[in-house]
Amino acid sequence: SQLKMREALTKALAASSDEDWSSGTIPFQSTREECVATGAALLAAVSHGRLTTVVTEQRRDGKQRAKGKPGVAVQNSSCSAVGVRYNYFGDERADKWSDVRTIFDFDRRVPAGPYAIDFSAAECAAISANDGKDMEEDALVDASKQLSGAKHIPVREEAALGLRVQIVQRLERGGPWIKVGDVMKPLTMTKESEDDEDDTKKEIDAEPFACESSVLELSVNPVGMLTNAFISDGQSVVQATKSARNSAIRYYVGIVLAILFFGGFMVKSYMEEKIFDRDVERVLAFYKHAAPGSISDGDERNARWLVYKYKGKKDKLWRRLEAKYGVPVRHSWEWEDDGEVDVEAEETNLDKGDDDDASATDNSKPAEGEEPDL
Repeated sequence: SQLKMREALTKALAASSDEDWSSGTIPFQSTREECVATGAALLAAVSHGRLTTVVTEQRRDGKQRAKGKPGVAVQNSSCSAVGVRYNYFGDERADKWSDVRTIFDFDRRVPAGPYAIDFSAAECAAISANDGKDMEEDALVDASKQLSGAKHIPVREEAALGLRVQIVQRLERGGPWIKVGDVMKPLTMTKESEDDEDDTKKEIDAEPFACESSVLELSVNPVGMLTNAFISDGQSVVQATKSARNSAIRYYVGIVLAILFFGGFMVKSYMEEKIFDRDVERVLAFYKHAAPGSISDGDERNARWLVYKYKGKKDKLWRRLEAKYGVPVRHSWEWEDDGEVDVEAEETNLDKGDDDDASATDNSKPAEGEEPDL
């Protein structure tokens, strides 16, 4: 019956048109007569739960339980293949198409996708320079990086404007590829400009410009319908180059600022530690020459406590020590050529008031203008 229907359809098409509708040009798909009935019965049985099986699954609490599920899992599959082919030379070499790249092959479960295909002006320029031939992934990446600079903008614009994409479909295994839809330009966008004439008429001209990158998404729905969509940020090649340059500048500036910020804290901590150790040595050297043999002579803990207590007020500490012992406070290396000063001074506490400081000096000059304690 299906063969008779095929002959009848061929005759009807040939009678209604002047084109050649011979049987070899029409992709007829034939199945057994009981195929549809068997499939409908199987779907009905599964949907009504009459073809079930029992499986054991583990619950969240760790216990096992039996659960029924359909005995047959029915899922649609694609009865055709979908692919794409490219032309990198535009209208100049309109017949220079690449080999078809299969995206969804026969017997692919549907729905399928979306399958994303990335396009970039740099890759198009690299492949165009290679006469449209496919390149290894590593070689393509290296060539794209070489063509991604600002000086190669004209080359990338020409390659982007020349890119053409055609979606094709194969209905029979080993059969020819059939075009689906029109030829697409994924890296070419149009910009509308309005010109006012006499404030009454506006002429809108579509100006094409090259886009730096875009994404083509292909999908097949459960009934086999093919859909596609383009995704792009709309940036031209020049705008994308400027954005990439600005992003790189911001990246390196951020790294430099982070290094300066955290490095500044490290340098500050290092310098404060060095200054602290220097002042401790200065206090120890002072006691060694101004009050040798006293409790404070060689007492590093006392020297560190004094330097810590007078942090940010070192001048006040030096003035109080000079007023107490009558000896100028020098750095540790400034005492090398001077002999030790024989001063028998009574050990006092610098944390006391001005009266205690004045009475604690022995054989020293009176302290004039001494600063009060904190």
